[in-house]
Amino acid sequence: MTEQAYFLHRDGERLFTFLHLPAGPCRAGALLCAPLAEEKLWSHRVLVTFARELARAGYAVLRFDFRGEGDSDRTFEESSLTTRVEDTRFAIDELRRHVVADAPVTLLGLRLGASVAALAADGRDDVERLVLWDPVTNGADYVQAILRANLMNQMTRHRRVVEDREALTRRLEQGESVNVEGYGLGGDFFRELSGFRLEPASPPPTRANLLVGITSREAPPRDDLLGLAQAWRDTRVEAVVEEPFWREIRRFYARAGNLSDATARWMGTP
Repeated sequence: MTEQAYFLHRDGERLFTFLHLPAGPCRAGALLCAPLAEEKLWSHRVLVTFARELARAGYAVLRFDFRGEGDSDRTFEESSLTTRVEDTRFAIDELRRHVVADAPVTLLGLRLGASVAALAADGRDDVERLVLWDPVTNGADYVQAILRANLMNQMTRHRRVVEDREALTRRLEQGESVNVEGYGLGGDFFRELSGFRLEPASPPPTRANLLVGITSREAPPRDDLLGLAQAWRDTRVEAVVEEPFWREIRRFYARAGNLSDATARWMGTP
């Protein structure tokens, strides 16, 4: 296996990418879409480990930083859901340069990265499979959870909430940015997230889909994922037990074994 870090250039901006290639021919390709902000930080090692496992199984695997995050251009405030979908589609084109003609390509995303992967697959006939790890299906609920982090930080710093959720929302709706765990959430991004829904009415154009709900204890599959599976063709839903490794938890996750193994079985990797 070989690994290479480099920048893609798109309309005068740089997109940081990291390519994992197998020792032999690339029998398939996989593009990994990371989650948002701090979730990206905490889940980084799990995604790297799984990328290397896929490369050893014959996949060309591309990881990348969305614009506004990591080593790619733009500030976080200048990014949005739309820019993330654009970046993903651009990265798909790059990945296809490294696989044999007509080789299957899988999009795999975690949390909001899973939602972005589903949106990026829409309208493309060169994405054969979609793997969504604990996807965000309701953007309004998700963005409210993001704002809770700001409220918790206020309690830590001031021992009280200085600016409540309604005040934060008003600022965002007026086009201002709000600090969330060191990241500036902009008004455009807030509006896009608030209006986002991953719904059964818009099935992705893939031959097969894997939807994974991640829970810290045994539980049935999520209702929202079951709803998607009923509408989408050739879709499997699984509930996998893992700690929420995309958050700051006591255990360091170098590999999410249950999640990685279940995904590898579905993808047919050895």
